[in-house]
Amino acid sequence: MLRISRDHRLAAVVVPRGPRGLRQSVRRLLGRADNSLARLDVPLIDIAEVAKFRSDVIVVASFPKIIPAEILATARLGALNMHMSLLPRHRGPDPLFWTYWNDDRDAGVTIHWMNERVDAGDIVARQAMPLERGLASREAYMQLTAVGAELLAGVLNKVASGHAPRAPQDDALATYESAADIASARLPFAHWPAERVWHVLAGLGDQFSGLLVDSAGKQLAHGRATAHWLTSGNEPGHIVATGSGYELHCRDGIVAVDRLR
Repeated sequence: MLRISRDHRLAAVVVPRGPRGLRQSVRRLLGRADNSLARLDVPLIDIAEVAKFRSDVIVVASFPKIIPAEILATARLGALNMHMSLLPRHRGPDPLFWTYWNDDRDAGVTIHWMNERVDAGDIVARQAMPLERGLASREAYMQLTAVGAELLAGVLNKVASGHAPRAPQDDALATYESAADIASARLPFAHWPAERVWHVLAGLGDQFSGLLVDSAGKQLAHGRATAHWLTSGNEPGHIVATGSGYELHCRDGIVAVDRLR
């Protein structure tokens, strides 16, 4: 952010509305003396206040709501979105969840122009990042954030010079997953190899619980996967409760998963 602010004037930071206390928490975080945004001394505003700043470009990153078209249209040059996937793959909210779930070997960041369709605007830049197997998704997100910030700095310089490329997305290659898809996601561990199950649960278990259900359809309060091993004596679909968690019998082996702490 500091690098970007040296080349461009940051007019304001939009704080999302949310559950009671969220707005105050975000304001406290961004207002801390050790936060880079605090040193920039920019106002923290509501989305409804954007128009009065008459900005050249609006930049969106992990904003939790769909921004109305009339707000985006207030920027002279348009609005850019930083999306945590290699578009057009994984359009929609929380693309990193689906990067793990679909066993993608690369995560990535895309900077694209925003239009009336979710995550479907022309691409300005993309960068892939090999996804370490079993890496906690919070750590992956922070790595991608650093990649995205560097990518965005270069994009804004190109926009300012009038030489930013625009590459239309290929809708034939697009995938879209909704928040409802995440809410209903249940891991088919009986049919997946143990290493894939371990990777997904080691990655997502730090932020998501309830991805596992027992034979009666009851959700299990689980944390991260901690280990996996191959075995020929497993019973795919079987779950064994242990002192610290669960052992999942997968297609070709067993995965150890912590209980939710």
